[in-house]
Amino acid sequence: MMSSRREYFDEPLVKVDFLKVHFPKICPVCGAPATKYALLKIAKNGKQSLRRSWDYSYALYPRHEMGNRFSEMKVLPIQVCDNHAHPDDGTDRYQTLCLIVDGLLIVLMIFSFLIIGDRISRTRPIPFWSYLYILLFVVAILSTKIAFRPNALERAVRIIGFDPGMQHVLILFRRTEYREQFLLENQMNAELVNWITRIND
Repeated sequence: MMSSRREYFDEPLVKVDFLKVHFPKICPVCGAPATKYALLKIAKNGKQSLRRSWDYSYALYPRHEMGNRFSEMKVLPIQVCDNHAHPDDGTDRYQTLCLIVDGLLIVLMIFSFLIIGDRISRTRPIPFWSYLYILLFVVAILSTKIAFRPNALERAVRIIGFDPGMQHVLILFRRTEYREQFLLENQMNAELVNWITRIND
């Protein structure tokens, strides 16, 4: 049985019509004049991505598994400056390297736990390298978390959710001045929202 609850936000959200949305000609990340477009893709009823910020359907409504195919996808063209036109550049290799290192360290950590358990049962001293492998694994996990965090644009324009028909989207802007300019340019199809209703399974 599904239940619902209200979630309040310290900063107001902006509810805007997908089809009529217009982003200001300034960069939402730094406030510089915009010269290029960055496309922010929003998918509904999709399989959750490795980076959670790529999957926005969890925010307001329950997600249903649909395999690797999306039933509906929309794109928000956001105007940005040259410095933030490609926020993910250079991260793919780093993310891949983190996943490979994590896999190797998981094996070493399991081996370390087996050695530690064996030494404890035999009341023998535990080798230093066992603790070292565990420490390296913790450091690797923290590095992976940093590598897969939302990029600068995703942090500046955070998609909170959308209605069932994907007619409106809820956006949390990091910069107050950008939000004010956004509302000014979308007076007829945007409004402020202080809370949302989450639906729980």
